[in-house]
Amino acid sequence: MDEARRKLRICLFCVVMAAVIIGAIYYINDVSNSSSINEGTLVVSEAESRG
Repeated sequence: MDEARRKLRICLFCVVMAAVIIGAIYYINDVSNSSSINEGTLVVSEAESRG
């Protein structure tokens, strides 16, 4: 019983760590790719409408 809990904890820990690492990679990739404002961004529309 204790060994099954230990294996379950290790499995859950691996799943959580994989999710955190994949999320961090996705976030870093998304931030580096969206550094330029494109025509679909609301900020550009607001800036163009003011001046």
